[in-house]
Amino acid sequence: MSLHATVPVDASADVSLRVPRGGTEDLESGVAAVIEGVDGVTAVTVDRVTSVRPTFTDIRVDADVSITVALPADADPEADVAERLPDGFGITSVNDLVVEEA
Repeated sequence: MSLHATVPVDASADVSLRVPRGGTEDLESGVAAVIEGVDGVTAVTVDRVTSVRPTFTDIRVDADVSITVALPADADPEADVAERLPDGFGITSVNDLVVEEA
């Protein structure tokens, strides 16, 4: 088993994503659940939902979020978060990403 040092990195972004219908009790919990599925994300705070578009199978949501991501100690925080977040299942775009310096 290999151990790798990780450091927590805080970031904020405007995220567009698809929240499955019926998956959580409320929309903000659904947004958080989708983002928590991204590799390395350890905490999510939904600051505000800015747009909601219901569809037949899901709800398309734009939201301002704050996240904490555990990254390898030798990672470039801005590049790594910018690469990981848009790759999350259900996330369609990430705008205005700001990674806080440690």
